[in-house]
Amino acid sequence: MFPMSSPAVAFSLSLLFLLLAAAAATPNLDIGMALSGYSDFSDFSSMLNETGVADQINNRATVTVPAVSNGNLGALSGLSSEEKKMVMSVHVVLDYYDGAKFNKSHSKHPKILTTLYQETGRASNKVGFLSMTNTGKTPVVFASAAPNSHIEAQLVKEVTTKPYDLSVLQISNLLNVASISPAPYVAPMASPPRKVLAPTPSPAATPTSTPTPSLAEEDNVSPASSKTKPSTESEPAAADAPGSEQERSAASSVPCLASTILVISTWAWFLLTMI
Repeated sequence: MFPMSSPAVAFSLSLLFLLLAAAAATPNLDIGMALSGYSDFSDFSSMLNETGVADQINNRATVTVPAVSNGNLGALSGLSSEEKKMVMSVHVVLDYYDGAKFNKSHSKHPKILTTLYQETGRASNKVGFLSMTNTGKTPVVFASAAPNSHIEAQLVKEVTTKPYDLSVLQISNLLNVASISPAPYVAPMASPPRKVLAPTPSPAATPTSTPTPSLAEEDNVSPASSKTKPSTESEPAAADAPGSEQERSAASSVPCLASTILVISTWAWFLLTMI
């Protein structure tokens, strides 16, 4: 045996590591190669490559692909590239189903299958799931589990299988998913704040407005009340009356007269004391 430090042993170990790394890098699946021998599915295979779904399939360990033959891809016309990718992703089931497994999976109730689109994180409202019905008495039927997706696809035949890794099944038509491309959510626009208007003053509160009495009110006013009630415009103020100035003068002369009398009395008393 060679010692561990031998160049031959080191070279052998390096070569072994390279082979293991190459084996790990080699895809486990090759959906293009699996469909290459079936010309009836060339359009479906081309759509898988165009949308990039083929690469995602090849990086999986186990998938089942419900495929449609040429001429049955018309439902994709008019869709965007992203929408086409979504539809093709729904045609990739993340589990292995072949003819033999279907024969053993009879059930009165539909079986829910998870698709590749479910793993994108954008699936909502069951868009990423398929409903598979296999009662054993009727053909196997696939349909989208999303609401309002009523078009179903029947299983036609098994195309090719790589047991427990890859299974390609032919179905009658593309799976219809009503909400595969939901309209983007648009946040409702906030309504502008209301402008608070100042309350309109009532006619009674407006200083410049003088309510006009109605005819009924004028008729109810008696002649006596109209004569006894003086008008504010014709009656002068009490302070501006003609006699008010004379009254003020008379009132101011009273203190002066008292002072004069007091002075005269004082001088008279002083003169009397001097005599």
